[in-house]
Amino acid sequence: MKLFLLSCLSVFLFFSCSEEDELQPEPHQINISGKLLAPNNLDPISNAKVEAYTNATLKGNTVTNNKGEFNISLPEGAYKLVLSKGLFSTEHEIAVTTDTTLDSYKLDILPKIGVVTGNYDNIENVLYDIGLVNPITGAPLFDIIEGVNTNRVPYQTTPKHGNHGLSQNKNATQNPQLNTNVSFDFSDLITDPALLGTYDILFLNCGLNDGFVSSDSNLLNYVNNGGFLYATDWASGYLNSITNAGADYLTFLDPERSGISLTTNATILNGDLNAWLLLNFGMTIDDNIEINAFLNSWQVVDSYDPNTCVSWLNGPVTYTTNSGVVTANKDLALTFLVGSGAVFYASFHTENTDQGFSDVDRIMEYLVFEMSDVE
Repeated sequence: MKLFLLSCLSVFLFFSCSEEDELQPEPHQINISGKLLAPNNLDPISNAKVEAYTNATLKGNTVTNNKGEFNISLPEGAYKLVLSKGLFSTEHEIAVTTDTTLDSYKLDILPKIGVVTGNYDNIENVLYDIGLVNPITGAPLFDIIEGVNTNRVPYQTTPKHGNHGLSQNKNATQNPQLNTNVSFDFSDLITDPALLGTYDILFLNCGLNDGFVSSDSNLLNYVNNGGFLYATDWASGYLNSITNAGADYLTFLDPERSGISLTTNATILNGDLNAWLLLNFGMTIDDNIEINAFLNSWQVVDSYDPNTCVSWLNGPVTYTTNSGVVTANKDLALTFLVGSGAVFYASFHTENTDQGFSDVDRIMEYLVFEMSDVE
C-alpha cells in the first residue's frame, strides 16, 4: 500500500511540475537599437561588442555594423549596457520597457596611451581629431613623449639614411597645440620596463631618435605582456627584437629605407575597412584608395607571414634594391599578434597637420581602434 501511495504521489508531482513548466511563458523580447561613435561623438565605430548585463550576468549581446549601428532584443527590465571596441568602451544603465531607439553613445572609457613624437609622422593629430581631448581645456587625453631631442643621445641633424625630404626642425610637422606633456622622454621610457608597462597602447612616430634600438627587447617584453605597439616607417628599427631580425612575422627590405614612390593607388584587403570608408565617408572606388603619405626614403616591407600577420593594404610602389630600381606590389600596413599583445606597422604615415581628416587619416583612425581589438 505504501508503495502504491508513493507511486501515485510521484505521478501527481510529475504532472504538477510539468503543468507549471508549461504555464511559464517565454519572456517578451523588446527591440533596442542605437549607435556607437568615436570619442569625438561623430565617427561610427564598427564591429564593436554590445553586451547587456543584469547583476553581472550576460543577458544579450551583438555587434555594431559598419555604420556603428546595433539592434539587440531583451526582455523587459533594467540592464547595464556595455559597448566596447578593444580597449575603448562606454557603459550605460538602461530600462527596457518598450521598443526603444537609444541615444548615440560615444566611447568615453579610454586606455592609457603614450605617443612618442617624431619628425615626420603625427599620429597625435589623428588621436586629437578622433576626440581624445578634454572638451573644456583642449588638452589631449594621452601622453605626448619627446622622441626627437632626448637627453641621452643627441639628435642627428643629418640622418644617416637621407633627410626624408623635410627640414630637420623638430617642429616642422608637429602640431604646435600638441606639445609634450610628461616629464620624461623616449630614452627614459624605452630603458624602463616598469614605465613602459604603464601604457596600454604606445605609438612610435617616424623620425624619432633611433639611438636606443639596443633597448628594443624591452618593447618585445612590453608587447608580450599585453601592450599594443604602433610603429611607422623609420621606427621599424625598434621592431628588430619583436620580429627576430625579420625571421618572424615580417621582413623589412634591405637596403633599408629604399622606398621611392610618394603615392600609390592601393587595394584595401579588408572588407570591413573598405565598407566603413565607403558607407560613412564615400572614400573608396572598387576597393581602392590613394595613399599619398609616403616621403622619400621610406621603409619597404619585403615579405610577411600570412599565418601570423594581417595585411590591410597592398599597392604598386617603386623602390631601390641591390640590383637596381624595381616597381612591384608591396604590403603597406600590417597587424600581428605577439604574446598577449599586438603590433601594427605601416610604411606610410600621417604628416598632415591641417584640421580635419585626409583619406590616410581616416584609415589611421579605423586602425587606431582596430589595433587594440585583434584576437
